[in-house]
Amino acid sequence: MPYAITLDLKNLLAEYANPEYAATMQKYMKSKMPFRGVKTPTLTRVTTGLFKRHTVRSFDEYEATVRDLWESAEFREERYVAIGFARKYLTYQTLEALRLYRMMIETGAWWDYVDTIAQHLIGELLRRFPTEMKPKMRRWIKDEHLWIRRSAILSQNSFKSKTDEAMLFEFCLECMDEKVFWTQKAIGWALREYSKTNPKSVREFVEAHKRAMSRVTLNEAGKYI
Repeated sequence: MPYAITLDLKNLLAEYANPEYAATMQKYMKSKMPFRGVKTPTLTRVTTGLFKRHTVRSFDEYEATVRDLWESAEFREERYVAIGFARKYLTYQTLEALRLYRMMIETGAWWDYVDTIAQHLIGELLRRFPTEMKPKMRRWIKDEHLWIRRSAILSQNSFKSKTDEAMLFEFCLECMDEKVFWTQKAIGWALREYSKTNPKSVREFVEAHKRAMSRVTLNEAGKYI
């Protein structure tokens, strides 16, 4: 049986559902999973109250709750809430949670889920536990799963001056020859974000490797350099 928070969420989303918005949102996201049609401001308000009513007090409760919200989802907004709940508890964002986040990336397998998880959950682990996480990310960048590779590329997007430049460039080169749009876009986006901090390094990297870069990557990477 779903957890109390999951049932509460389903009832709230049903209350605020808008079929017209839902159809538009599903078309935009090109999603097989339907939407309830709850726009972001309303979803944020609903989520705030939901999280106040339902709290967890251990890692096991945290993992089980996030997993239940995620796996019980029938509508896309439910998984947005699962990610939000996972982000709420910094205390439980530990190396032990990596298996949970990986499951969400693999089963979500679309940019709206993956990019948030990569930057705010995987990225947080990498920031707090670099010694343990960097070897794991170096395995992820060679993973057969597209969205795992994309997550590795995007994991430092918010690091600014704390970016491990060598690792970022290493990851970009590792996937440079991929013909998949989502990888090409991720490489360009990661370079674009880092160029806000170190435009000279990114400019030099792009200049050295532009013949190998796709047009998508070049367009993204070059926006601020």
